[in-house]
Amino acid sequence: MNKKKLTYKELQERLTQAEEAIEALRSGKVDLILGENCPLVIKARTLEQEAQKLNAAIEQTSDWVVITNKDGTIEYVNKAVEIISEYRREELIGKNPRIFKSGKHDREFYKNLWETICSGNVFNAILINRKKTGDLFELHYTITPLKNKDGQIHHFIATAKDITEQKLLKEQMEYSAKYDTLTGLYNRKYFTEEINHLADNAQKQGIKFAVVLVDIDKFTALNDTFGFETGDEILKRAGKRIFNSICTDCKVSRFEADKYGVLLSDTGNPEDIILVLEKIRSNFNRSFKIGTEDIFLTLCMGISIFPENGNSAEALIKNAEIALSKARSIRLNNYQFFEEEINIKTSEFVHMQRHLFHALKKNEFTMHYQPYFDCQTRELKGVEALIRWNNPKFGLVTPGMFIPFLEETGMILEVGKWIIRTVCKQIREWINKGYDKQMVPVYINLSLAQFMQKDLTDFIERTISETNIKSEYLGFEITESFFMHDIEHTQKILGNLRQKGISVNIDDFGTGYSSLSSLWKLPFNNLKIDSSFIKELTTNPDNTAIVITIISLAHNLNLKTIAEGVENEIQWQTLRILKCDMVQGYYFSRPLPADEVERFFESKIILFT
Repeated sequence: MNKKKLTYKELQERLTQAEEAIEALRSGKVDLILGENCPLVIKARTLEQEAQKLNAAIEQTSDWVVITNKDGTIEYVNKAVEIISEYRREELIGKNPRIFKSGKHDREFYKNLWETICSGNVFNAILINRKKTGDLFELHYTITPLKNKDGQIHHFIATAKDITEQKLLKEQMEYSAKYDTLTGLYNRKYFTEEINHLADNAQKQGIKFAVVLVDIDKFTALNDTFGFETGDEILKRAGKRIFNSICTDCKVSRFEADKYGVLLSDTGNPEDIILVLEKIRSNFNRSFKIGTEDIFLTLCMGISIFPENGNSAEALIKNAEIALSKARSIRLNNYQFFEEEINIKTSEFVHMQRHLFHALKKNEFTMHYQPYFDCQTRELKGVEALIRWNNPKFGLVTPGMFIPFLEETGMILEVGKWIIRTVCKQIREWINKGYDKQMVPVYINLSLAQFMQKDLTDFIERTISETNIKSEYLGFEITESFFMHDIEHTQKILGNLRQKGISVNIDDFGTGYSSLSSLWKLPFNNLKIDSSFIKELTTNPDNTAIVITIISLAHNLNLKTIAEGVENEIQWQTLRILKCDMVQGYYFSRPLPADEVERFFESKIILFT
């Protein structure tokens, strides 16, 4: 079949007709000219639809899109530009992008920008801009020249992502890696790194330095008497007084709970160290005025010296702990240097150890259970198992008083197995009572020593089988620092638990330092926000920002969040607004004996107004 050849004039006429047809299509008259099924009409309509889709996509994207002519006059901005900059569209059209200028970039920066795009190349950079309100924001900018068929630039299109929150998250994570959120002092991890760094240098230079651990006497009693908010305020002020007692080259950390670490980098001489210790004690002779209360504190301190008492952070901290325990065993408001011949912590430690050993044999341990609930619906979502020691002499002892002794003696391994067996038996008992349809996971806290056991998953699987319960009824909680201890071992343990249908929570999140890549790789289910952040959630903007960041981070990692330590309605309502998934704390329920937990199985929803 021979193809018909068109003259130039005929071709020109057909092109004119096509243009008229497209214009008719746009104006709604197409059916009168070409008919509904004409290929040209269909093509024109398709192009029109594609253009509409593209326009909608640009308008609705969260990315910043600005189009200017070749002189830099703004001709188009999308909705994201209005939201980010807080300018209205009509305020921007016809203006120059310098309306966003923050003054944070010099003339050389803008000269390079214009030289790059005017030469036809793409420009990439992070720009600090200013909103209509005057607030700064940061964008990761890409400016692309648009050219016609002859290669001439006729427009520029700037696309960008708002990285302000991303940078804030990075800064907060970097802060958390180095500082304690409550006191603003160094955290334990960074303090330990500083000791090791100083030890390396001191070894080469042949100098001495000291590590001091400072503990507030009877702090638990203070918390019980005045409440956690007052307790936290004491911790902040006490840390400040210790910090003000030392030289600028020395370092102070909140080592843990009510314990501080002091690195005296300028002296290893006992006489000079004593002068510093006495200055610290002298600064605590004044009361802490909190509200209407005058609170007096005393301190016990333990000291180890490099290199006599160790040449690493681990050894120096361990020996300072031993000295601190000895100081506490003698009397309050006391300090002791480490002595080589001491191979046990204190007489108090030995006394407690003997009682704990008998506690296991005499069945003095018991389990309490603290439920947690859906933050929005108040529906029961899980239960945390918490051990208690019911000692005839001391009464009901909370875990904070004896768990450290269990861990330091290694008894935590045997007691840990008892906890797992007891919880599995309790789950079976609840099922036998008819609560199988209402059952939720019961979570057990694992110590680092338990978590590092090679036969942990085998023991768990065997116990589940012996008690004949479903594995999904059982869960575990590990603190943030545990899985950073040995990532390979953690992956193996968590993988085995996940394979069996057992869920695992990250406990006390925010108090340690986690690798984001590790969080992404490891199969956790829930992330528990440490109670220290919840206590000041509604009064401290920094805590609010951190909680928002943690919730956002968890959701981006497909994890659900549990806020622990919720003590009042304001905290709960705030967490609801922040889209926290679950809540736990005294506002909802204290830890309860097993039989009292059953009322939550029966109602499923916590009944309070």
